[in-house]
Amino acid sequence: MAKLNSLAKRTRRSTLRPREALLLDNAQGSVLVVEHGCLWVTLEHDARDVILGQGMRFTIDRPGRTIVAAEAPSTLRLIVPLGRGQRIARALARSAALLFAAWSGRAVPHA
Repeated sequence: MAKLNSLAKRTRRSTLRPREALLLDNAQGSVLVVEHGCLWVTLEHDARDVILGQGMRFTIDRPGRTIVAAEAPSTLRLIVPLGRGQRIARALARSAALLFAAWSGRAVPHA
């Protein structure tokens, strides 16, 4: 159950009306998922324009500003990757659990 809670904290759902935009700064590594509608994604310093339809996803692959504009009424999810501090905290917690399990003679299930 902990995995679902941590994913929920890293996921943001938004609804956009036609021609409404969402501005993202330095969202590199984040994933856009189109649940409904059509989105036009423009990345700073990138000649590409990405058009996403329902069920499609796109990983933002560069730093800078990203503009996500709705071409039709749209619902999207933005999944944000764990930050460096969160990754370090997870690794330390896992290491501590393994050390405790070895010390107490119990097995630890793999996450």
